[in-house]
Amino acid sequence: MKILITGSPGVGKTTISKLIAEKFNIKHVELSRYIKDNQLYESYDKDFDTCIFDEDIVQESLVEHLKGVDSFVVDTHSPECVSFIEFDKIFILKLESDILFKRLKQRGYNDKKIKENINCEIFGVVEESVEEIFGEDYFLVGDSEGCITQKAMLKQLKEFTKDI
Repeated sequence: MKILITGSPGVGKTTISKLIAEKFNIKHVELSRYIKDNQLYESYDKDFDTCIFDEDIVQESLVEHLKGVDSFVVDTHSPECVSFIEFDKIFILKLESDILFKRLKQRGYNDKKIKENINCEIFGVVEESVEEIFGEDYFLVGDSEGCITQKAMLKQLKEFTKDI
């Protein structure tokens, strides 16, 4: 089972991915942490407080890292980095922008980075990327307002994964 959990920063990807990895007893790859831990970045952008990396280098490293691993969950806000993987399920997490703003502020993100991430959520940047890369075979996880509790999200995920 290969699962992609994606969405804007702060929507709960890592929290949910860890729970899925534990529930199904599968490997979890938090891509941003993986890039940092393996020093796969080229530079650091102080304005956006983020690492700049080459997707090809990240993909090459991931191919090696996941070689022989049949089941895993990857969480990332950059689905283009995992475009080479045939996922069984793809989930895009959504969150109401007010709640997302509070989470990003709590993380200590600067105003420029918060604005960029809120805009990505509002304009559906991740959904657009997923559709371009993987097509329309994905699940939006959230309610009609884009806000959902962790318990309700897990319930949706269990429903979506019951056939795996």
